[in-house]
Amino acid sequence: MKLVRIAPRIFPVVALLAVCSWAVPAARAQNIKIATVNAAKVFNEIQEKKDLAAKMESDQKGLQAADLDKKTKLKDLQSARDALKPDAPQYEQANKDLMQEAVAYEVWQRIQTANIQRMQKQQMLNIFNKITTATATVATQKGLDLVIAEQRPEIQDAALEQMNVDQLRLMINQRNVLYSTPNVDISNDVIAAMDAAYKAGK
Repeated sequence: MKLVRIAPRIFPVVALLAVCSWAVPAARAQNIKIATVNAAKVFNEIQEKKDLAAKMESDQKGLQAADLDKKTKLKDLQSARDALKPDAPQYEQANKDLMQEAVAYEVWQRIQTANIQRMQKQQMLNIFNKITTATATVATQKGLDLVIAEQRPEIQDAALEQMNVDQLRLMINQRNVLYSTPNVDISNDVIAAMDAAYKAGK
């Protein structure tokens, strides 16, 4: 088998090409503009979320009133049944009415709970999608290339005493930005953009 010899002068050319191929992406990377958005802050401070929270509180009060009415009716039916002797002719019908109302109340509770959870999940997803859209709009206006969803869970000294090692490790691992200057955070710009869009759409 005959081996092919490579002339020594070729090696500097190969080395130069390798350096150039690495230097071009590196130079481009230096021009990338990056920002952060604290999605939790945006979610909590936008006006739409505040209005939704107020509506949910109002709806919750309405459900509590309806729940109280149903519990009162159940209590009245039970009192009416218990006022009868078990061998009385009306006792069986009174017991049947009580059982039917109890089952209806349980079904009503499950339906209301399921509806509330479904609405909350849908509203949360809708707002997150709006945050994503608003972030893209602000990033485009500012000429940004990348926006990181910042997570910085705060670990309070009082809470630290109640945590085990695994819980602390989980909170530390959730933090995805260790350092950034304040001008990198565009959360307030996203909040302003979302509030403007929400006000215009009302």
